[in-house]
Amino acid sequence: MEPLKIGIVGAGMAWEKLHWPAYQRLRDYFNIAAVCDRDINKARQAAGQIGVSNDMAFNSYQKMLNIVDIEAVDIMTPIDQTFEIVKDIIPRNKHIILEKPVAASLADAKELIKLGKKLKIMVAENYRYDEENKIIKDLIDDRAIGNAAYFIDNNIQEFQQKMLSDDFASTEWRRRPDFKGGVFLDSAVHHIARSRFLFGNVESVYATGRSTSAEFCPYSSINAILRFGDQITGHYAFFCISKETQAPHVGLRIFGTEGEIYLEERNCGYVNFSRKDGECQAIPFKPNEGYFNELLNFYEAVKNNAAIVSTPDKGLGDIQVIFDILKSIEIGGVINSGDSTVKRRASGRNEAV
Repeated sequence: MEPLKIGIVGAGMAWEKLHWPAYQRLRDYFNIAAVCDRDINKARQAAGQIGVSNDMAFNSYQKMLNIVDIEAVDIMTPIDQTFEIVKDIIPRNKHIILEKPVAASLADAKELIKLGKKLKIMVAENYRYDEENKIIKDLIDDRAIGNAAYFIDNNIQEFQQKMLSDDFASTEWRRRPDFKGGVFLDSAVHHIARSRFLFGNVESVYATGRSTSAEFCPYSSINAILRFGDQITGHYAFFCISKETQAPHVGLRIFGTEGEIYLEERNCGYVNFSRKDGECQAIPFKPNEGYFNELLNFYEAVKNNAAIVSTPDKGLGDIQVIFDILKSIEIGGVINSGDSTVKRRASGRNEAV
């Protein structure tokens, strides 16, 4: 096996908590040759973890790429910085992993897709690679609950409390975001990616929101009705200033003509499946395997021309839905997702889409 020679761009929390543990399990697949971060001390600390000298630690990706011969880069930078870095690296013909979302705007995402057509580019959207979501998708595709018809996807986090801990929320760029949607874009893009992975493309959106003066998000709560193909509809909820205090959590519930699928939360370890005829199963899964699976997919894509599961095109579709939700809240109307066509409310009722 020939390892893929890769460089790391950004040695913050995403590297420390998410990517590095997965790389440790894939030592035969990747040769991490160098690392860079604006904070040279972070770069040197990561270099020590990897087992390379401080000569392979840099404070800019340009220096790293000018000195070190690598095949690919793994970019883990703040949302508002990623596009310009990717845009600069693409002409150097390096294959790219970039952390979600694919970009901070639709225009940037579309340009990235256009510029990177000849390269292997993966959006590190771990929800598309998590074991539990693969289990759920197989159950839906096998019609284990009959025809999937309706879902509830309830997502709650106490962001302000997380800001005070050693958590992703404590980073300055998340606390005071310089991109549209703030923590909603950063967090909800996972949830929308999962929904699109399970149900396909979103056809229409209608959403409402509760405004907040907090810097980290324009709305403390968002409720959206999403319509997918095959007439699957669902209620997506996002609440970022509290937490669920009762168990079991609402979680993700998918209702079909013959039964139900229930995932309480990502770390619970079981996908619950039940049918009207009395059959019940608790299907076990290993939580947080998405980071491992996405890196393995990237290796196979570069070395063996395998198809990438989480492509920039899919990443564009994810943020399109996010921005359509925000636009629907702003104008108080239904939006046909994808082309952002608006149908406003008439006499207090939504027009059909």
